[in-house]
Amino acid sequence: MYPVMIFLHVVSALLLGAYVTFPFLLGRAATLSGAAQESFVGVIAKINRIGQFSLIVTFLTGGAMISQVDPKPSVLWMISSIVLLLIVGAITGMIGGRIKKLIANSKAGKSTATDAAKIKTFSWIAAIAVIVAVLIMTNPQLLS
Repeated sequence: MYPVMIFLHVVSALLLGAYVTFPFLLGRAATLSGAAQESFVGVIAKINRIGQFSLIVTFLTGGAMISQVDPKPSVLWMISSIVLLLIVGAITGMIGGRIKKLIANSKAGKSTATDAAKIKTFSWIAAIAVIVAVLIMTNPQLLS
């Protein structure tokens, strides 16, 4: 069962890597307008949804693997891992909400610059949190 958990954990962590590319992809969203922007942001919304589901799988498989490993990692490592995953989850939820507002404003013909800027800021926070989470989870001795 442990090899299956490792496989699922690694695949879902790879999918979370999409958040590292978000700040660069979203720079393009601000330059587009109208239907092109709606289409591009729609794709970003789908990638965000996939990332959110992969975050859940990462969280569950990581918890299952921690319960099977001996010796257990430090409490500080476990707390920081959970907090980082919760940060990524919260930020990606805020990204999803802003994406919906951006699409609605675009359809209504309103300015989308504010929404695009906030999405880009949130995506930078998510990217940094994912990178830090990968760093901490691949090097548990850092927090022992």
